[in-house]
Amino acid sequence: MSAQAVAVKAKQKSGIRWGRLLWTIFVVLYFINFTKNLFADVAPGQAAIPIIYFVLWLCWLGVEFYLSALFFQSSLVPRFNPWLKASFAVYFYGLQGLAGWDAFGGTQLHFLYPLFNVLGLLLFAAGIAIRLWALLVYLRTKDRNRILASRPWQMSRHPRYVGMLLIMFAIPLVFFSPWAMLATVVIGLPIWYLEIRFEERKLKNQWGNVYEDYCKTTSLRPRLRH
Repeated sequence: MSAQAVAVKAKQKSGIRWGRLLWTIFVVLYFINFTKNLFADVAPGQAAIPIIYFVLWLCWLGVEFYLSALFFQSSLVPRFNPWLKASFAVYFYGLQGLAGWDAFGGTQLHFLYPLFNVLGLLLFAAGIAIRLWALLVYLRTKDRNRILASRPWQMSRHPRYVGMLLIMFAIPLVFFSPWAMLATVVIGLPIWYLEIRFEERKLKNQWGNVYEDYCKTTSLRPRLRH
């Protein structure tokens, strides 16, 4: 076996993609520093909450990027509808700008500050935790029966989408933005629902009766006990 083949085999065995990992760390740290400087200038007296939010946001997407996951879907259906993916991405990334503008240049509502903002951060962190928990379970097993029998998928038929739903409603609270809340209800929720319907149709075709039986016994609404 050549030295190059040995090196490739060792790299595959380690499971660490160093190039992707280093690039992810660089991008996350760069934008954390950018965000810190931005909000220190825009809102020096209220910079802590948006900075914490964007640090969580960047770390979350950094982890999903490194693990080659679909940012806003479940990753159970790799070949996802491109129009739905693009529509949700436009809504979600646009929501960041809309919420920030509304908080510091639009309505500038600060009702019971920072109570609702901190509540939004907690909801946001919970949504991230659920999404990453379900993703790690999926990546460890990859077997459909074990996935559907795992704790996240027994709690809800779509745990990654439940986490995304928490994130969607957390953002307007973090910035206390009525415009961001309106965009989430009018634009985000319909796309979120269409993504779930698309994924269920795909999984029923791919996994057959296994998934159909699973859907009959497991609801979308989370259950804390099983």
